[in-house]
Amino acid sequence: MVPTLPTDEGSRPAPRTRRLIALSLVLCALSSLMLLGAADGEPTPATQETTEATGPIAAGLAKVLAGEGPYATPDLDVRLISQAGDILDLDKLMGEGLTLLFYFSASCPHCSLVAPEVVRLSQRLGDSLTILGIASGSNGLDAIGRFQDAQKLPFPVHKDFSRRFASRNQAVSTPTVLLIRKKADGGFETLEHYRPFYSGASLATEIRIRTFLGQDPWQAFEPGRYHGAKACGSCHREEYRSWQLTHHSNAYWTLYERKESSRAECVKCHVTGLGQSTGFELGDDGSPLADVTCEACHGPAGPHAPGHNRADTPPASASCTQCHDPEHSVRFDLGRALPAIDHFRTTNMDEATFQQGRRDLLEGRAPKPLLAFPEGQNLGPSKCVECHRTEQRHWSRSGHARAMKTLSQKGAANNMECVPCHAVAKTESPTKAKDFHDDGVSCEACHGPGEQHVAAGGGKDNIVGLGETCPECVIEGICTRCHTPEQDPDWELDSALDKVRHAR
Repeated sequence: MVPTLPTDEGSRPAPRTRRLIALSLVLCALSSLMLLGAADGEPTPATQETTEATGPIAAGLAKVLAGEGPYATPDLDVRLISQAGDILDLDKLMGEGLTLLFYFSASCPHCSLVAPEVVRLSQRLGDSLTILGIASGSNGLDAIGRFQDAQKLPFPVHKDFSRRFASRNQAVSTPTVLLIRKKADGGFETLEHYRPFYSGASLATEIRIRTFLGQDPWQAFEPGRYHGAKACGSCHREEYRSWQLTHHSNAYWTLYERKESSRAECVKCHVTGLGQSTGFELGDDGSPLADVTCEACHGPAGPHAPGHNRADTPPASASCTQCHDPEHSVRFDLGRALPAIDHFRTTNMDEATFQQGRRDLLEGRAPKPLLAFPEGQNLGPSKCVECHRTEQRHWSRSGHARAMKTLSQKGAANNMECVPCHAVAKTESPTKAKDFHDDGVSCEACHGPGEQHVAAGGGKDNIVGLGETCPECVIEGICTRCHTPEQDPDWELDSALDKVRHAR
């Protein structure tokens, strides 16, 4: 539905209000046309005309401006108890215009996470918005007071002691936010119902509120301020869903899991905005800026902040090599990398496929398409030993050198489901066991084909080596092609590297 906005004179909308109504109508129409086009098979998002930074028109924008409603009429005939012990009528506490009700539990960690966003809404919208905190009836008044003090809530907080507010207004979880407007006849209507109110939702909420107030909704963005992927996803829904299937969306967890999330030199390339005034703060594991989010590439607020000048903004792809440098990415190639972050990968993807892709990512089974070796043939360890005798002696005593013998002892030396992880291929597209060297997992399994390296008489740009500062960034993707949770559930990178590490 299109929002009914305040007017300046009589029943005639103000010029800005008329523009907002027109914008909402246009966006709703465009969204309908996009859906119809997708149903007919064309145009798809991949073929639609795009803008430099945002791609096709954000599919969720119309809903952010116009709302997800209609919603049921709020039941405000409820009594609350103040922290001083007074009984209060909720309907008499409501503001004359818009009121935001923040329903929370003092013991809820999610409520603590989003409380600063509600505080920020209060600060940014001032007297144009009334905010009331309503605490769950399961909380004691002392706990509610401690929560208000800890979160520095600048608005009144009362307890739903009868639990009628929750039961009558479908506040079945915490945190929940209701945006309610007082009508001319004295009644009330629900403009928005966020259940739950998640970290990042405050941006869409502010856009929505400013729209109802007849203000410029884009003032919700602040120059230089990071908002997080979920905030972007309020409008850019398809892009956000596609991002969830990329390794960018899991970047911080890979450090946290390895207990490396306190190392700033590593964290900076696994989060968004580290070192910036509104960016990720070291140690804040629950931050909406954990992981490589939209703004890591598109900048804080993307192209939406007031005063943004596209002409002065480098393309998003220019940020890639700040982290994907030779020390941390094996032969990084932008042309090969961009398809891996396709913003519309999930278009027409069913939910089961999406969920499986997400599980594969979180459990370490997702493909790692950036891994690339130098071109050429594998020559076998007999060629490597001509120059690397010390390394060859170390390798010859390792389990890698015995990999094919182990397979032969199990009678699986010709099993093509097993051989590729026990030997190095002679040809580019091997189809049988004879297409592999029989020396086990030798040098080129980890360092890549040696043909160019041998032809050039050595060199560092024609063979894969471990980085000096972060070898795991390079080698882990190579190891886990075969050391998967299914094939080697007890495998662990650090101890494995100690076993195969060789002198240079």
